[in-house]
Amino acid sequence: MLKQNNINKTITKKKSIKSQRKKNTIKEKVALIHTTKFKVSFFCVFALGVFLIFASYAWFSTTLNVKINNFNMVVQQNSGLSISLDGVNYDTFVEISQDTLLDGLTPTYPNHSSHWSYNGLIPVSSNGITNHNSPVFNMFSAGNGVSYDRRDRTRGFITTYQLEENGPRTFSSYTAFDLFFKNVTGSPVSDNLYLDYGTQITLDESANEEMQGLFNSLRIGIVKIGSLPKDASPRDVQNIRCNNNCESIIYEPNSTAHTSLSIERAKKYGVNLVDGERFPTFAFSKAGGPIYVDNTVSGSPNLDMEYFTLQNTITENDFEEPLFSLPDGVTKVRVYLWVEGQDIDSLETDSEGASISLTISFVKDTEGYNAFE
Repeated sequence: MLKQNNINKTITKKKSIKSQRKKNTIKEKVALIHTTKFKVSFFCVFALGVFLIFASYAWFSTTLNVKINNFNMVVQQNSGLSISLDGVNYDTFVEISQDTLLDGLTPTYPNHSSHWSYNGLIPVSSNGITNHNSPVFNMFSAGNGVSYDRRDRTRGFITTYQLEENGPRTFSSYTAFDLFFKNVTGSPVSDNLYLDYGTQITLDESANEEMQGLFNSLRIGIVKIGSLPKDASPRDVQNIRCNNNCESIIYEPNSTAHTSLSIERAKKYGVNLVDGERFPTFAFSKAGGPIYVDNTVSGSPNLDMEYFTLQNTITENDFEEPLFSLPDGVTKVRVYLWVEGQDIDSLETDSEGASISLTISFVKDTEGYNAFE
């Protein structure tokens, strides 16, 4: 009996030792798994860091921005013309800001789709509207930046996508909003609307040359959507549609200004840029890819015309020409402000950003009156 007890104790001891070894083995495996997870996680973070470094190239970098300091829109006083952000409250002056376009606008214009660039204007590209029934610009972005094939790190490529405007946004790459003109000529003949020479866009004096290139790439776009009689309800005014009559313009404020840095960088792509001379911009007209970066430069012989179309813009020299006709009543337009990434002055720009101030001034003629003189 004693012998049997000793045997049982021996068996129990062996099981205990075996169980302890098993526990140690499991602990070692768990420790190994944790170590492996740490190594994998560290590698992923490192790889992401490398990708972000490679992605910061040309205008496709998302670190570039232009902050809006002041943005005002005015019309000439005592001209029978007033403007409004909601189609309800009219004046000769409106201030454009995050508050006036978003929180402050919602109570009187609940279905607005204003976009505000809280983090600054980040380069995008647009050729305006695609057809006369489109009330919004086609805006394209390469938000994921430049990618590289693992076997070839010398040629980066991008894939672009079209941005949507199906509601209000605070953190947009560009600024966009509706604007309503009330014209009270009392005439059945339409007047004409012009950009006035009081239109001014200034850059923060502390901005560096890199930032000047972005400033030279600014664009202002306007879509004329439609008109209603001045006694139409605010709801009807806010919901004016194109009816296949929409038309748009793009204003290029600094069409002939090019920094020495932009001129030098353009040479690498076979582009001869001269300060004081206008240079064409080929904006995105189609989403997709992959598109190699050296096939995206406006003016380059390698430009891939499957994705780009010449951007037709007006300049200060065209201020004598009317933007649109304004009938007696209320006319709804949509206004855009963006940095055009395909502008040659955005080429390989790398800036922390700076502030701009804008005053967009409108004036009308009295064509409605003159027709009866």
